[in-house]
Amino acid sequence: MNNISFKKVDSKIIEAINTAYQAYTINNTDLNKVNVFNKNGITITIYKTNSVLFQGYHAEKEAQRFFPTLTSSLPKKKKENVISINYFQKDVIGNDEVGVGDIFGPFVVTASYLPLATFDQLATLPIKDSKKMTNQQILTLAPTIKKLVKSATIIINNELYNKWYDKYQNAHVIKALGHNQALVQLLAKYNLTNKTIFIDQFVNQTKYFEYLQHTKPVIKDNLVFITKGEEKSLVIACSAILSRATFLIKIQELESKHHLSFPLGASETVKTVARNYKATMPAITYNQFLKEHFNLTKK
Repeated sequence: MNNISFKKVDSKIIEAINTAYQAYTINNTDLNKVNVFNKNGITITIYKTNSVLFQGYHAEKEAQRFFPTLTSSLPKKKKENVISINYFQKDVIGNDEVGVGDIFGPFVVTASYLPLATFDQLATLPIKDSKKMTNQQILTLAPTIKKLVKSATIIINNELYNKWYDKYQNAHVIKALGHNQALVQLLAKYNLTNKTIFIDQFVNQTKYFEYLQHTKPVIKDNLVFITKGEEKSLVIACSAILSRATFLIKIQELESKHHLSFPLGASETVKTVARNYKATMPAITYNQFLKEHFNLTKK
């Protein structure tokens, strides 16, 4: 996490900061602090001494809104640190999802929180990018991870997924709805507040909130969108494994229920299987296990 502070700040600048972040005010019980705000994972604190402190990822960039000469005064090394992310960051939340790229099976999103009490145990586990793990490794490791983190998993079954896709015509909207709902459940279940939240980026931040404009409640504060999140953040890697394990279990349940085989992914081989199911079954049946927006036209 990056910090940058300013002392003896002009009252007009302080007034501008108060105005800009008024909607992001958080509870403050410290008598030495006039106001505390938290926007997109960045905490801004105004002290009675007229000092201002910016804390969080991209803190320097946010501070430049009010201190435009900051860029030229920062050493090169410190500017590079603005975008750095600590893989083993503690006391944070991370989201990841699985299933949108699979013709068969549900869409699953998990939000996880890394508690300080169990962090050392988590850090010793063989956790890595789930795409580099076998299904068996994921299914074996997931129960241990689940015991050590606080998590909430959202499962959007195929029937609901297909209904939403008919409505929105955009899988990214479904992803945004799933990520937000996972966060809503996690924060409420464990009474978590003022935690930095990492989301493995699938769309830019503006679009993400645009997709959620008709949804309530929306978790807006403290969000940090990062690419290749599983490689950069342990908490995202944990959520990815939990999501993948849930997805694999649900696939097995669907196979048992329908007495069919549901191969993973969306390769031509998988599309051939899907075409056969659609050709021989009523829509009310295949709608329970197949995402209908995939183009199954034979090449």
